[in-house]
This record gives sequence, structure tokens and C-alpha cells, in this order.
Amino acid sequence: MDDATIIARLRNLGSLPDDSTPAVDDFPLEEFDELVQQLSEPLEPSHSLTLINLGPPRDTSACGIEWSLIHAAEAIPAEALRDVLFDADDTEVRRIIDIRLINYFKNNAG
Repeated sequence: MDDATIIARLRNLGSLPDDSTPAVDDFPLEEFDELVQQLSEPLEPSHSLTLINLGPPRDTSACGIEWSLIHAAEAIPAEALRDVLFDADDTEVRRIIDIRLINYFKNNAG
């Protein structure tokens, strides 16, 4: 299965729910995570944007699966990822990537 097909399937499953809500009980977390694990690098920036937007709401968790999205979305150059964040929704994945990028650029300045 190619990345575009995987992204489409993830999009159809929808955004990760906050694991403190009842919605998490009906969400196919395992299928979602398995699909994310099948992505191959490098990703297209548009795919990274989709992954960021599928994250759980800001300041929440989705049973740790948001970290799979973070690592997959980061499979593009840091400069491209920074540009993608301008169009990203305000998810927990975006919040964490934003922090990581700030640290990356601070440590790699010069």
C-alpha cells in the first residue's frame, strides 16, 4: 500500500480522540497505529500536514498514539515541516512538533 492510500485510509478513520472521553472506546486505535507504521519515508509535506491534523485535541493524549503521528510527520526536512505548521490545525501533535522544531533550530543555528 502506498503512502497516499494509507493517508486516505487514516483520513477516513478520522482524528484521534482524547483518551479521557468515551469516544476513544469506539475508535480503531490499533488499526490507526498500524496504518501509521506502514508509511514510508520520505513523506510529502501534504502527508505530514494530514498527520498533524489527525492528532488529538491540544493538551490531550490518545493512548500515546499521537507519538506515532509525530514521528511520521517529522519524516520531511525541518524547514518544510516548519512551513507545514503554518497551515496545521491546533492539535497536540502540532504543539509537540512546534516545541521540537524550536529546539532543533535553536541547536542548529549558525
